[in-house]
Amino acid sequence: MDWSNIPNWISSVSSMAALLFAAVAAVAARNVYKIESARDQANAELRAERESMERRDQAALVSAWWGYSSDAGRPALDWGVFIRNASETPVYDAKFSVLSLDDPNLGERFEMAVLPPAAEPVFRPIALTAPNSTEFRVEATFTDSSGQRWIRDKQGRLHELGPKVLVWGEELRINALRRFFSEFLATHGVDAQLRSGQFEELFDTLRDPNDAVPVPDILVGPHDWIGILAERRMIEPLRLSPRHRDAFDPLAIDAMTFRGELYGIPYAFDAPALLRNVDLVPAAPASFEEMIHMGQELLRVGAAEVPFAMQVPSPYYLYPVLLAAGGELFGRREDGGLDTGEFRVNTPRSRAALERFRELGLAGLGCLRPEIGRIEAVDLFITGRTPFLLCASRVLREAQKAGLNLAVEPVPPYRGFAPVRPMVTVHGFCLTRRGRNKTIAKDLIVDHLTRTAVSSSLSEIWPHVPVRLDALERSRGAEPAIRAFYETFRSGDPIPSMPEMGDVWRALKRAEVKLVDGAESGPVARQLAKQLEELTNDRPDAAGRQRAKGRLD
Repeated sequence: MDWSNIPNWISSVSSMAALLFAAVAAVAARNVYKIESARDQANAELRAERESMERRDQAALVSAWWGYSSDAGRPALDWGVFIRNASETPVYDAKFSVLSLDDPNLGERFEMAVLPPAAEPVFRPIALTAPNSTEFRVEATFTDSSGQRWIRDKQGRLHELGPKVLVWGEELRINALRRFFSEFLATHGVDAQLRSGQFEELFDTLRDPNDAVPVPDILVGPHDWIGILAERRMIEPLRLSPRHRDAFDPLAIDAMTFRGELYGIPYAFDAPALLRNVDLVPAAPASFEEMIHMGQELLRVGAAEVPFAMQVPSPYYLYPVLLAAGGELFGRREDGGLDTGEFRVNTPRSRAALERFRELGLAGLGCLRPEIGRIEAVDLFITGRTPFLLCASRVLREAQKAGLNLAVEPVPPYRGFAPVRPMVTVHGFCLTRRGRNKTIAKDLIVDHLTRTAVSSSLSEIWPHVPVRLDALERSRGAEPAIRAFYETFRSGDPIPSMPEMGDVWRALKRAEVKLVDGAESGPVARQLAKQLEELTNDRPDAAGRQRAKGRLD
């Protein structure tokens, strides 16, 4: 044994012991930190809860309700609003809305700059005529003495009111709706924050919430979002009284309903239709072949560049052309509706229809080309370079601004086939589950935006087919193009809102691109059928039945 190394051993052991002690101390310190952090977090949550309760103390003593008051000297009853501030300090900027449970057109709003404390409620008579005066409820918003804004909803529940309502949807529709959001929210001291974006981006935000990206309170979009959003519990069911529901076209309510629950408030219809330049083609074509022939004759004399135009790729517009040629995407139930449990894209009729669509592309007439997207297709039509455009109603404003003499017509079928029943889109408003200002957001979409005056004004700003029956009749009478659009799809089918519908559209889009590029229709149909079956073959349909495989007969 080399005793000369003993000092080195002792030094090494001491170093190891010091390291071990440091490690133990670090672990202990970390555990203490975790305990202290947990205690601090619990204390912070307790303080926040206490502060919230203290904030509610005054607000809880402010109330308003609908009722009647009678004077001894008058036999008649006065219906109106009772208002009471039972706290010990005033509240400010109080705004009151009298709302009908059945008809959003009936109601009244009034304000009080200061609502002082009072032992007894103040009564304000309201002159509203209705079959039953008890059908009204009162909603109140006010600011307490600490500056916090509150809302007591029409069920009497109290909520803190945030400063903004965040609305998210497609840019053009958001811009058209901006005024109607802002007008209503301003009456409650709330601002509208509007954001536009693509559905995929929106879906990611709702699925994976991030504090840096606020979750919207309201979604504006087409009804075929509803299935996936409802299944993932991203949106909330909504309630309308039977009389309120009856104010809408039943097709719109059905489209916004998923598995028996209403998940959206509808405001507009849309569907593919054919726009015809009457100056280029005075008479409507009787068939799809005749339409193409008319366009080719104009090409022959140099009066047009393309016989017929539509956005590529767009499965929404592919669908009516598929039907026009005798094809199908889904089967049909006994009641005539679409059977989403059965795909029929690989039947002989559908394969023949896909081949006819292929002939419109690069392998045939060249009407459809990959470089003709929405902007290019619309530009071809409004500049008079094509006589026909397959499009939705959003193009009406651009065509009217261009001064075109146009007609709106159904997509004509190929000879020997039935009239086309296009897929109908219903645009509406959905309420998210994780929105931060849901109470006022719900009032905005259920009560304010469903009023006839709002629906009619909106259709003047953004040409569309309203879903409120009274606004629809008014628009049909005042605007021939709107009336014609409605006639083209009144016997159509709502787009299925099954959760896989987005994937169905994407599969059709890929198939459409291949066909326009000239791919053989048979292999495309078989591959499309396989993709669609894989999407849904393990899921029961809306009636709980196991989904069928695609038909080959």
